[in-house]
Amino acid sequence: MLITSIAACVAVFYALGSLALGLLFFARLRVPNERLTARVTLVLPATGFLPRLEDLLDALVAQSLRPRRLIIAVESREDPAHPRVAAIAEHYTQLNIELVVAGLSRLRAQKCTNLLAALARLDPEDEHVVLLDADIRPQSWWLAALVAPLAAGRADIVNGYRWPAPAALSGAGALVAAIDRAIAMLPRVSWARPLWGGSLALTRRALETLDLPKTIGRALTEDLPIGVRAEEAGLRVLTRRAIRAPTPLDGGFRDLWRFGRRQYQLIRLYRPVLWTYAGFVVTTDLLARLILVSSLIAEGASGLALPAIAGVACLGSITAELRGRVGQRLGVPDRLGLRLWQHLFCWAILLLPGLHASAIWGGCVTSRVEWAHIRYGVDSTGRVTEVVRRPYSDRSP
Repeated sequence: MLITSIAACVAVFYALGSLALGLLFFARLRVPNERLTARVTLVLPATGFLPRLEDLLDALVAQSLRPRRLIIAVESREDPAHPRVAAIAEHYTQLNIELVVAGLSRLRAQKCTNLLAALARLDPEDEHVVLLDADIRPQSWWLAALVAPLAAGRADIVNGYRWPAPAALSGAGALVAAIDRAIAMLPRVSWARPLWGGSLALTRRALETLDLPKTIGRALTEDLPIGVRAEEAGLRVLTRRAIRAPTPLDGGFRDLWRFGRRQYQLIRLYRPVLWTYAGFVVTTDLLARLILVSSLIAEGASGLALPAIAGVACLGSITAELRGRVGQRLGVPDRLGLRLWQHLFCWAILLLPGLHASAIWGGCVTSRVEWAHIRYGVDSTGRVTEVVRRPYSDRSP
């Protein structure tokens, strides 16, 4: 009985905490309305078939702040991204697209090599630089919201996060969206403020201070090492709550789980304290729920387990509905089917923490990391030691 009581307290505490953080996020969320002129260059490392590239370019054309140019870096002329970008660039003259061939990586992530090759093309007219990912579909105010604090002198680096939106209604996409939206609404505390490369704006002075050829010269990813280096250099980093770039989720359950596991492998390598914290919270929540379910099976409806489980599920449903309201305010309303999936997962109380815990603990092993068509060998410090290439795949994650 004591163990069940403790488990009930833990599970309800975490459910209440998620709801409280969601309410705080929603209450403070304001859609930006900045109007400014600034010289901004976009940098996009890309690879693969890029099936929805037009959607991204259309979103960039629609920005209230028009970028000066868009530099897209691919790894080679054999990369399917090369003919894809070359063929489409002439239809988007407003973006002044420049295609760069970076060359094959040897001892760092290909994304880092692409990024360094693109940044080498900057000129004195490039006042601000924004790094982005190919899978985002930003709102029309996204670029202005990223650059405005830089232009006002209030920050050296401005960052955001993604807002997952399944491209097609599926259980796998809805499940991953439920987990990632919870992460998107967490506060960015000073001791665990990882940067996200999908929406990352920097001043030229910040770029010079970061010394990216050294910072990511042997790295497996660009954003987490940049965040660590920014802290060491004392750069002012601003994470804007409203910058949650809509990001379609493609692929089946296996592909999306691998994507989640890779994210936690990267966090384990470059932000181990954050990985430990996430593992502790999610695992204790899962264990508490397992105890409650076991108690319900053993004792039936007469004990404490049933009202505790019902309370946790109800709190989860309220939080899921609140996250839907956040998406609506961000301009990404959910379809009815997705909302129903979100509520269903809350009542299957072992599902969300179980999947989340499996991705976190799957990320414990970091010696081999698979990303797109490349498998990397990595040492304990996060330095790439091996690059093994395979045929290009059209699977997004």
